[in-house]
Amino acid sequence: MSFRFADRSRLAAAAIAAAASLSGCGGRSDAAGPTVETGGTMLAASTGGAAGPCMASTLPITGVCTDANPKLFLKTDPTLDTFATHCVWRTEEVKTGDDEALVFRAQDCTGEKWDKTVFSFVSNYVKYRASSLPDTEGGFALQVFPVAKGQTAEQVALQTLGNAPDDQRTRCITYAVSGVKAAGRVFELGPNPELKKELEDAHPDEPWEACGPNGVTM
Repeated sequence: MSFRFADRSRLAAAAIAAAASLSGCGGRSDAAGPTVETGGTMLAASTGGAAGPCMASTLPITGVCTDANPKLFLKTDPTLDTFATHCVWRTEEVKTGDDEALVFRAQDCTGEKWDKTVFSFVSNYVKYRASSLPDTEGGFALQVFPVAKGQTAEQVALQTLGNAPDDQRTRCITYAVSGVKAAGRVFELGPNPELKKELEDAHPDEPWEACGPNGVTM
């Protein structure tokens, strides 16, 4: 498992790779949690009114159409399947600041009689929960990092190494990830070749972690 960062103009998003694409259906006891479909495995920013007339409802914060039209997004993954026959893609939003919101698409499985998934933004995380659960329940699908003017997403990722073991902080690097459907550069934070070899030699038959909570587990 690893965290992957997607580079945006103002935000860098980190999503657990296993969660791949944010599509949530609440109310299933066997569900591992939603995946955030924001241009493949990462964020898909709305492009405004490029999708044409809205034949569905609109979101209260941004006014974006809820029909999850792929034209609303910079990139989506058309190969993703719905969880069940009566699940459909819907556009969702969470308010991330006074003048900023994150728009993404997620699966609505209320047609399967599953609970609606409710999304919120808590301490820079996109949180999800089934509508039947209290606000204190649920899980986190995506972490969002503000990118200051003049910074790169890679620099922001490297700043998270303050939470990594002392002997790893100067030996972790960012490296590009290919083959991911995302609207932007995608990269991971992980050990440099020397540190990776040390960890592989020290843990030949068991998983190991590197570079802190936003790094990798191999």
